[in-house]
Amino acid sequence: MNPILRQRLVGALVLIALCVVFWPIVFVEPLDEQPIELRPTPERPRIDTSPIAKPQSPEAMIRDSVETPEIDRESQIRADELTRLEDGEDDRNLSDLNTVDSVEQLKLRDEALVTPVLDASGYPQAWVLQVATVSSESRAKTLVEQLVNKGYPAFHARFANGTSAQWRIQIGPKFEKSSFDSIKLEVDRVLRVQSMIVRYQQPL
Repeated sequence: MNPILRQRLVGALVLIALCVVFWPIVFVEPLDEQPIELRPTPERPRIDTSPIAKPQSPEAMIRDSVETPEIDRESQIRADELTRLEDGEDDRNLSDLNTVDSVEQLKLRDEALVTPVLDASGYPQAWVLQVATVSSESRAKTLVEQLVNKGYPAFHARFANGTSAQWRIQIGPKFEKSSFDSIKLEVDRVLRVQSMIVRYQQPL
């Protein structure tokens, strides 16, 4: 076949193919089977702007119905007086305090452990050894840190004494008062105080 004729045939076929593709796009109107329907703008939603009550925690819901544990206030006041360390006194040096392992030597028990006794409010009766009362939180933290380093389970608790705040340094709690016998002798010797066993005041 003549090359010129072949080129003309190929060009004609390309033109026919383009016409088949673009003819419907250019000259045929699309069928609008589902016309667009313009609807009115809906009304703005109504928002309730009334104040919402603050959520209550489970603790707040039952706080009024829960009784507070019993507190022996007279014994606690006496313990505060006997163990008070005045601000002018020199800080006690607890480096001479023996570790709790050497003070509480392991002994075989001849009887079962004491079952905790519940008070009238339903709280178990536990006890702590109050070893000091100070008016400075930093001093309380220092004493507690020294006791803990020696193995004693010490902590400090803040309380209000009139218009001022003070801190109790206590060891425990334990369910048996006799567990403090050897600890009390050692603490009194080093701190030069008259420590006292009092009822543990469980924080609420």
